[in-house]
Amino acid sequence: MTVSLSPVPDHVPLPAGFRAAGLHCGLKKAQQPDLGLLLADQPVHGAAIYTQNRLLGAHIHVCREHLAKSGGMVRAVLVNARNANCATGQQGIEDARNCCRELATRIGCPVEQVLMASTGPIGAPLPVARIVTHLDALLARASGDGAMDFARAIMTTDTYPKAVHGVTQGTATTGFAKGSGMIHPDMATMLGFLLTDGSSPTATATAAMLRRAADRSFHRVTVDGDTSPNDTLLLLASNRTRLASEGLEAAVTSLGQQLARTIAADGEGATRLITIEVRGAADEAEATMVGRVIATSPLVKTAVAGRDPNWGRILAAAGRAGVKFAADRAKVWVGAANVYSDGVPHPENEPQAHRHLVDDTLVVLGVDLGRGTASADVWTCDLTKDYVQINADYRS
Repeated sequence: MTVSLSPVPDHVPLPAGFRAAGLHCGLKKAQQPDLGLLLADQPVHGAAIYTQNRLLGAHIHVCREHLAKSGGMVRAVLVNARNANCATGQQGIEDARNCCRELATRIGCPVEQVLMASTGPIGAPLPVARIVTHLDALLARASGDGAMDFARAIMTTDTYPKAVHGVTQGTATTGFAKGSGMIHPDMATMLGFLLTDGSSPTATATAAMLRRAADRSFHRVTVDGDTSPNDTLLLLASNRTRLASEGLEAAVTSLGQQLARTIAADGEGATRLITIEVRGAADEAEATMVGRVIATSPLVKTAVAGRDPNWGRILAAAGRAGVKFAADRAKVWVGAANVYSDGVPHPENEPQAHRHLVDDTLVVLGVDLGRGTASADVWTCDLTKDYVQINADYRS
């Protein structure tokens, strides 16, 4: 069963100054798209944040190197699926550089203005020849109508493409993400690409905005507590419109939150999207920490899978999050049902909580710590038998 937040769109617009494409180059089976391209008409301000895993995909070395050399200017992003190009040594880094070099030659820009991202199984050499021989066809397909082709090309175990679009006071933002398993917020938890025609004055400002937006979006999603060595989140701004910086950051944050929820909803084997509501914290960071611990608890996630309103697991997870609070002042709810407050359970409300878990695919679990006014939402999914099966067969 797939949890759907909304129907997959047939078409997603791109902000002014961007084109996109996707095609099959032979990495996936059954002619599925596996090579994607984001192309800016002119160099644009770009910023990235990456996984905190000590094992790094080769493309991360290249992205860091190229962004440093270009002063944060980006002309193109090449993305391949079904091969992580990770744990492939120096040759893997050279392979990623070669792909960037070949694309830069074709579009007539410095190689450092081309970035690359890879996703898929770890340990296999990057099939450079397959990628390079399809670059001309990929460029020929690049257009303002290519967003969904790109979104499909970057998928791995995703069951649907993840692409969202919004317009704020004339400024357009479009975002893409790839992620279904190996998802936990130690950076961006997946591959993510945020595009805007808004104005960001410097590469430093773009990077700061990206990090703040990620802290309130991608850093609040988890599927299984496992962090990929290839996690990368990119923000590109073409500076075509003039939205105030606060408005642009709010738009980018909203885009990230929408994508984060689609990732959790499409978690491997998921039947429920779970929103963890943390209230009554001393500050937002504290609320986020408690939410993350609850969201990664296998006991909480399997209880939801079994439609069991086991509020004790929620409160126990909050209690081990490293935040001091008085349990007898806390409150726990499942959907609209108050299942624990003032130091005592409310078993009379558990039937209502059970019906919420059975009837609603969008589940809400909440806890109020009773120590302040700060809050945060974190998104996750239930943990089912299908998750085990998907990952047992991942490379088979």
